[in-house]
Amino acid sequence: MKKTFLFCLLFSLTNSLFANDKIVGGDLVDPAVLETSHIVSLGGGCAGSIIAAKWILTAAHCQPVISRYVTAGHVNLKSKERIKLEVKKAYPHPKYNPKTYSHDFALIELKYAIHFENMGLKAIDLLTPNLVEQGAIEPGTKAMAMGWGSVREAGSSSNLLMYVELPIVSREVANAENAYKGLVEEAMIPAGYATGKKDSCQGDSGGPFTIMGADAKPILAGVISWGNGCARPNLYGLYANVSFAYPWIMETINK
Repeated sequence: MKKTFLFCLLFSLTNSLFANDKIVGGDLVDPAVLETSHIVSLGGGCAGSIIAAKWILTAAHCQPVISRYVTAGHVNLKSKERIKLEVKKAYPHPKYNPKTYSHDFALIELKYAIHFENMGLKAIDLLTPNLVEQGAIEPGTKAMAMGWGSVREAGSSSNLLMYVELPIVSREVANAENAYKGLVEEAMIPAGYATGKKDSCQGDSGGPFTIMGADAKPILAGVISWGNGCARPNLYGLYANVSFAYPWIMETINK
């Protein structure tokens, strides 16, 4: 694909890329039913997932909004029971490309380790290359996106955590001429419906895109990354594929 075409198409998408703030066509999260103890709010329309006692995984394009603290342990952004976790440093993926959103990952190192039992928080398991080889994210697989993003394109964000269930689709479908015209890279997972109507949206960026594991526990398959608008026909939501970042994540958090 010519770089000039890629630049023009990306420029035309600029005002509609997420930073997802709400979930379109979704429902309010009931923490008694869905596991939410891994999700954190970064503020500024971004979220992330706890993956280890001192580490949070989010989107690299969320780096500008990362501040001194992130909050966890709540589904309501206005809750007085929010747990503040102090940030030490953020690490973008070395292959992150802000023009194409390739490898849209960043790790946030916390200043202090999370005491999981005392705080009521949990780390979420990651999608590994082995799980991908076993067919974990084949087209048609049901997945779930969570966030505090907009419930409609260009709408205001939600104070309440929402979720939406979406089927994973093939890159071939997402790269069709009536869709992304080849912009969906191997390290991205497209998901949603050809008819639109359900999607992640502005303000959800960096949040979890999960599949269900064999033990009925959620697995972090993707990081909410980008898309053209919200819930538009044939323009699926795009999620950074965690399996592509897995070696870098393990190397970084185990140093």
